[in-house]
Amino acid sequence: MKKKIIFTLVLLISIVSACDEGMLDIKNQSQYSDVTYFREAPQFNEAVIATYATLLQNGLYSRDAYFIFDLLGHDATNNIFLLGDLAQLQDYSFGAAQPQLTDLWKSLYRMIFRANLVLSKAAEWDPPLPSDQALKGQYVGEAYFLRGYAYFMLVNLWGRVPLKLDYAEQLTDAPRAESTAAVWNVVEQDFSAAIDALPVSYPTADRGRATKGAAIAMLGKSYLYQKKYAEAEGEFEKLLTAPFSYTLNPSYDDQFTEANNNSPETIFDVPHRWQDWGVGNQYYMFGGQEAWGGQATHTGRAMEYGWNDWNNVLVSDALVKAFKYKDESDDDYTDPRAALVFYGDAASGGDTDFCHTCTKAEKGGEIQDVYAPDPEAHGPYPYPFGASSTIRYNWRKYEYYETLEFYGGPESNINTQIIRFADVLLMLAEAYIEQNKVADARPLINQVRSRVGAFEYADLGSQDNARTILRRERQLELAGEQSRWFDLVRWGIAKEVLNAEKMEQLGKQPFQDKHILFPIPQIERTTNPAIADDVANDWN
Repeated sequence: MKKKIIFTLVLLISIVSACDEGMLDIKNQSQYSDVTYFREAPQFNEAVIATYATLLQNGLYSRDAYFIFDLLGHDATNNIFLLGDLAQLQDYSFGAAQPQLTDLWKSLYRMIFRANLVLSKAAEWDPPLPSDQALKGQYVGEAYFLRGYAYFMLVNLWGRVPLKLDYAEQLTDAPRAESTAAVWNVVEQDFSAAIDALPVSYPTADRGRATKGAAIAMLGKSYLYQKKYAEAEGEFEKLLTAPFSYTLNPSYDDQFTEANNNSPETIFDVPHRWQDWGVGNQYYMFGGQEAWGGQATHTGRAMEYGWNDWNNVLVSDALVKAFKYKDESDDDYTDPRAALVFYGDAASGGDTDFCHTCTKAEKGGEIQDVYAPDPEAHGPYPYPFGASSTIRYNWRKYEYYETLEFYGGPESNINTQIIRFADVLLMLAEAYIEQNKVADARPLINQVRSRVGAFEYADLGSQDNARTILRRERQLELAGEQSRWFDLVRWGIAKEVLNAEKMEQLGKQPFQDKHILFPIPQIERTTNPAIADDVANDWN
């Protein structure tokens, strides 16, 4: 897939133009439209790829998503270099016009728009060849998966959002759904339809497309988020047996490097292998998608989070402290994942040196080629910050500092993990615990812990104690993966936990009840009369 993400601008522009009544009087027989374009499998494939491409739009995984959710969930905190709109996220001072949240809303609805286009045109397509019939089923499944994903995000972040399920009515103003249950119903239906249509796997060239396993995982996640624990258990358990072969990556470290492109742990991710293209602007994630950015797919995370590069954010003190807890003998314990997640001093448990296999260095005022092995490899070097520094803890996960002394450009090709097998194991454990089947949860939690050499639990104790262990396990295992915000909100403890952490960090408690949901974007309220009067307290 990473070689097929072609942004079909002519197609997309013509489709939008076809929806503009002002253009109806202009007849150009050579111009494509949504009526004339979709005839064969290649055109449908392009439309599906264009739907995947919205995962790289503003608000999502080319740049903004890691800031939004790591800052809100307090995995990360802003460094002095992170100013303006993004800095509002770490103290919850944002409003309805916050640019990144507005972009997230728009990009999710763009994903829905494009998925609806595929579903609408596929309904009119009756290919004669069995091979094309099979492709039609796959394309429909992918469209349902991506639409389900968009509504999954929307209902979690904004609650009662407008439901737009018909391409023919896509551009009409839509009111908010009557209830969040109505939106969740669409999520469940879309992921269920995707399960029925998607294959278990793809040829190597199509790696990255949504699979049956990805749809099952997301349906199970949707049930879990709604506290439908038995239903969630049923879906997650399917992923433990044939025809699925998911397993934990033997190396936690490798799961967040370029090696994750072929990891047996990955269930669904966003491919960022931009260097396979040889084209594109490294700054495309600042608004160049499908415009001046070229055919680019990379992410800016390594550069923006990198302490030896832009250093826009730090690992929060709260996350660092979470890696220290009591073992079963009530002795102080430092989780070994600390040294794989962040750099810090010895007392913190973080990695204290870097550049173990560096192959890039500055020589004679010139930077060596990022991808050309340097015959004079150097390092390791001691991590230059410590307990006496105001910086202290910096990200190691998703970074290149074990192989590169500094990165030099916002063009990381490390794929973004959306859902992986360790996450599924912990969600299944949670479903067991919430049904008071604590003994069934223990081997799943231990499986995740044993991968990194952490001690294994002989007993999780009571349901409440097991819940505490599970929640800590998710915080540590999924640190920096944009997961904690969703977890804290769905567990109903976001205000309590985050205000306690922010009091220690900022000397204030900025989280209010309203922050459980994002504000309906001002641009939506201004342009959509159907939603303008259905917003409470100028927020949601």
